[in-house]
Amino acid sequence: MATLFQTELLAALKNRKHLSELKKTFVRPLIQIAVKAIEQEYIEEGVLDRISQKYNIPSEDVDEYFSTVFTILKVYFKYVSCSVKPTDFKQTLEELKCFLSSDCIEDLYTVISGQKKSDLLAGLIKKTKFFPRLISCKWRIDVIISSNVLSRVLEPCIIMECIFDTGEIHTFELSLIQFHRFRHAVASVLVEIQSLEQRNSLKTIQHS
Repeated sequence: MATLFQTELLAALKNRKHLSELKKTFVRPLIQIAVKAIEQEYIEEGVLDRISQKYNIPSEDVDEYFSTVFTILKVYFKYVSCSVKPTDFKQTLEELKCFLSSDCIEDLYTVISGQKKSDLLAGLIKKTKFFPRLISCKWRIDVIISSNVLSRVLEPCIIMECIFDTGEIHTFELSLIQFHRFRHAVASVLVEIQSLEQRNSLKTIQHS
């Protein structure tokens, strides 16, 4: 089954028409520019136009190539905290042989597995706001005892504790009815995610 990283990367690249023409000779300067963009370094104005003129490539194709390189790196660093290893990254790109040449894959792999990886990740975190990721979700049953002259009622509720990768901990209380609604909503989302992943896997198989 495809991972979230593979699913998002395939979705991001599915409409790119000219990737098979992306060659090693001009992918390297595009990678260098993408790295500068991630590190928030100064990029000279018109640099993509100069690449277009130097290699005699239409400017709209150069724009698409650069967008592709930047997207690949950005998606990888988005999921790197979810244990997406460089080898998984390389394997995913190798499954896109119809899109990228082996030389381009090797150059991209060198960037995300080399010494600049930590700098790139730090730069991307500063530039892009990602939603917090849920690391742990715990729950326990709490019983509230309310009594009066006529009756003594036991009212159970659920205490939820969610821990995120930002270090934040959120605790909230649900009634039994709310808990069952919450459980049903989570189950429905998981089923939908599985359906989307299977649908994407089928598309990948059909196009391979």
